[in-house]
Amino acid sequence: MLVKGDCRKRGIKAIVATDFDGTLLQSDRTVSKRSKDTMVMLGEMGILRVIATGRSLYSLQKVMEEDLPIDYLIVASGAGIYCTENMSLIYNTNLSQADTEFIGSKLIDLGCDFMVHHPLPDNHKFLFHKKNDVNIDYQKRFEIYEEHAEPLESHSKLVKDSSQFLIVDFPDGRIYEKVLKILSGYTVIRTTSPIDFKSSWIEIFPSETDKGKTLKILTENYDLGSEDVLSIGNDFNDVHMLRWAAESRVVSNAHSDLRSEFRTVSSNDEDGFSEAVEEWMEERG
Repeated sequence: MLVKGDCRKRGIKAIVATDFDGTLLQSDRTVSKRSKDTMVMLGEMGILRVIATGRSLYSLQKVMEEDLPIDYLIVASGAGIYCTENMSLIYNTNLSQADTEFIGSKLIDLGCDFMVHHPLPDNHKFLFHKKNDVNIDYQKRFEIYEEHAEPLESHSKLVKDSSQFLIVDFPDGRIYEKVLKILSGYTVIRTTSPIDFKSSWIEIFPSETDKGKTLKILTENYDLGSEDVLSIGNDFNDVHMLRWAAESRVVSNAHSDLRSEFRTVSSNDEDGFSEAVEEWMEERG
């Protein structure tokens, strides 16, 4: 049993899992009062409230209000689960030392700009490898976390487990397809940069890691199934959980490919989260 003790909620009937940036979080970096009221209502009805984000806990805590009524945080696109009751890490995955060395050598040969992150809970710390001086989005991300960064001066530094690799590709880049091909044994996730909203971030995880697989593990710990879950998202790193949950919605500011596959609600700035929950609850009866 993954969820036990103080972390286990009683009388849980269903789960709502939402992405954070661009879905629950508005463009002004706040969560609306309506969304907060919806979360309070869900808790009163015995429905588990889960944020599933690409951010690390460190990064999430910089922008998430402390009193936001959430039960669990799925972080780093599925690499870990935190219980908000005591902010304890109750589940995480890692790339082994051998995997880290293998992936690092392939990316160095590819000549891309990447970061390799420490295992959770320290996954805001990373080694960095930079080849392209004109990669502005990479440089901005580096500056945000510079105090937690160490240069990857040689392949010999890849001697420990890691949580993930993150590549920053140019808006018109073609690295994603190349990485998919050479690292087919791993989970490779593409998402839009939350910094310039144009560049692509490509994340590499163990094969058992994505938002959908981690949400499934949490759900099964409450003896529930995909039919008991609503998932809400806006970007490609949400696809696994959107496809796994029996009911899914994307906000109208999502990529057009996602809007063509999933039911669409209002944007993150127009309380799409609450609209999705209200639709789902009405249909559930």
